[in-house]
Amino acid sequence: MRLVGCLLLLSGFTLVLAALVMLPGFAERLAFAVAGFAVELLGLALLTLGYKSVQIGAQSPDAHNRGLR
Repeated sequence: MRLVGCLLLLSGFTLVLAALVMLPGFAERLAFAVAGFAVELLGLALLTLGYKSVQIGAQSPDAHNRGLR
């Protein structure tokens, strides 16, 4: 999940840059920039969920008990 989040962040950033460089009109640039930012937000959400799931798994009682034995 974290790898997909990183790839979405990278692709959203690339989409915004490509829109700013390649598209001539302001409306088209704005539409693609908003879509790119949405993709980046999705990637950030996936990274956050992946990080939270790792943190919750590390704090589970079973993991704690295994570390003490």
